[in-house]
Parts: sequence; C-alpha cells; structure tokens
Amino acid sequence: MWDLNDEIIEEILARLPAKSLVRFNLVCKQWRYLISDPNFVRKHLNHVLVDESNNHHKLIVHSSPHFYSIDYHCEESLDSSTSTKRDFPLQSTNGLYFLGSCNGLLLLGFYDKTYLYNALVLWNPSFTDYNLLPESSFISTSGSVRLLGFGYDSSTKDYKVVRVITNSRYGKPMRDVEQKVEIYTLKTNSWKTIQGGIPFGNVSIEAVQGTLVNGSIYWIVTNADFVDKEEFDNLILAFDLIDEKFRSMGVPRYDDGESVWGSLVEVRGCLGLYQTLYQSPDVMIWILMEDENRNKCWTKLMKIPKDFGMYSRPAFFMKNDEVLLSIMSDECRKENKKLVVYNPRNMTFHNLPACGISDWWEETIYVETLVSPNGVGG
Repeated sequence: MWDLNDEIIEEILARLPAKSLVRFNLVCKQWRYLISDPNFVRKHLNHVLVDESNNHHKLIVHSSPHFYSIDYHCEESLDSSTSTKRDFPLQSTNGLYFLGSCNGLLLLGFYDKTYLYNALVLWNPSFTDYNLLPESSFISTSGSVRLLGFGYDSSTKDYKVVRVITNSRYGKPMRDVEQKVEIYTLKTNSWKTIQGGIPFGNVSIEAVQGTLVNGSIYWIVTNADFVDKEEFDNLILAFDLIDEKFRSMGVPRYDDGESVWGSLVEVRGCLGLYQTLYQSPDVMIWILMEDENRNKCWTKLMKIPKDFGMYSRPAFFMKNDEVLLSIMSDECRKENKKLVVYNPRNMTFHNLPACGISDWWEETIYVETLVSPNGVGG
C-alpha cells in the first residue's frame, strides 16, 4: 500500500511530461514500477487529454532517414533546441509514411509501387518501443490496401487498425472487386476478418488514410454511379471502432447543391473538411456541428488566405483558435515546405522555421504519452 506521501508523489508524476517520466525510470525501482504500471499509464494519459495548454502536443516530421519532434506551440520553437531527434527503432525508413495517430501511438506503413502497405508499425516516439504488426496473406498474394485507419475502442480499452483490402488497384467501384475487411487489435496482436465488407458498393476509394475523430474513422469517397458523367458526387465513409460497422454521410454542399471536394481533418474534437483548390486564393474549412435539434450539419468555419503558398494543409487546430499550417510552394518539392501559424482573429501569419530541419516530406501531430505499442496501459 502507498502511504499519503506516495499518493501525492504519484499525482505529481502523473502531471509531468512523458519525456521527464522516461528519464525518471532511472531514479529508483519504486518509481520505475510505478511509471510502467498500466493504471498509472492510463492516469497520465487522462491528464494529457484534458490539458488545455496544448503543451503535450508535438509535431513530428519525417526527414528521411530521421524523425524530429517540434514544440510548435511555443515561442521558443524558433530556437533549434526545441527540435528533438527521435530515433526510429527500425533500420530502414525508406518508403515509410504516417498513417494514423492516437494517444501517443503512431501507425506507420511501408509504401511501395504496388500500393501494398503490408508492413505496418506502431511506434511511440517518446521512447524506443515499437510493434511490427503481423502481415496479411491476402495482401501478399493478390491484394492492395484501399482504406486504412487507426484508433481507440473505449468500450474494450483497446487500440485497433482497420483496413480494407481488394484484389485490384484504385479506380474501380467496390461492387466490382473482391474485398476483405480486416481489424487488428493490440491486445490480441492479431488480425480478424469481419464479414460483408463495405456495404456501399457504389463508392470508389480516393484516399487510403483515414481521419480519426471521437471513436470513428472517416474517409472521403466518390459515388461511382457518377464517374462517367461530367458531374461527380462525394460521400464520407465512416467506421465505428466500437460496433465495427461502416456507415455513410454527406459532405458540405455549395449553394447550387454541388458537393464539396476536399480532405478531412480533425478540428478540436469535431470532423472537419478543408478545400485547397489551385485556382482559389483561400483554403476553405468546414466543420460538422450539431444544431439546436441535435441534427448534424456542415458549417463554414473559416477561410485562410494562401499567402505563403498554393498547397496549404491544416496540420492542427489549437485550442486558442490558431491553426498550424503545413505549406508547400508551387514547385512541390520537399525542400520548399514550411510551417506557419495562422491567427484567424487578426488574420495574421507567424512563420515557424523548422528548427534546423532542411527538408521533409510529411508531418503529423501526436501527444507525448507513456502508452506502449505493445499493449501496456492506455
């Protein structure tokens, strides 16, 4: 049993950054046992998730062969000392891409010219642990991944990866291909197949990576019944991590009824969609809200001028309403990428040099936690 002083110490430790707790593992055996205890890991995670300061959120960038985390929300982020190199535990990082982020765990996949994403890795950048997920025999023999997502099932307190595999490449409607839906659970470290596949045979998949919001994973898809016409219609495909079922929902629409084509993003706990058309001077952002009758509807949240480049992607919406943007210039080269914070209240931009990192292809947001990719705590 812990005495009162030990309980106070535990409460103090549970509010500290994960990187500090990783170092404190060396202080004494008692602290090492405490910090690795699944109940403490969950307590620390809960404190991280309710923290209003954003201080636990980090931006991680992949500048092959290295990964770097950046404290983008601090003024000190202009100082190269706030960029921390993260040692990836596998030797090769070529063709490795971010596919999901949840509670401090990152899902990464090795991508090749056959679009397989068969090799998947769970990794917590706060320490060196990783988990190389089992492969799929279906992919190895004939398939390619069409949808992929990662998230947390609060009912079972388990992390799940869902993927839809087909026996053909992109472009064909799901009704015209053989498909298989597989779910990986961290507790079992294995894949299972759910029957039926995607119940919407008229959709054509456009993007592999899903967007996690409040226990569901979302993808933009195209209504394949429209592909041979001048107009096309878009839908959002959603997968509930608890009941493990798919459903569909509508996208925002213009005044003339035409559906908006864009990319999905999480906006402070809500589903958002952003559109960054080449010919448009602004990035338009919609958010899915509930009205007074608890009906969900799309609302325009803001528009962001493309003052820094034509290819602007919202990377994170901060709790102070500022938006972290990942921007690539018109040349679309990795050395031309930059980070910018946009303040919608006064419509100003704040350029954030990437802390001495010269070039990178992609980035994502994660929170620093003690959750293990091998199933301890969380």
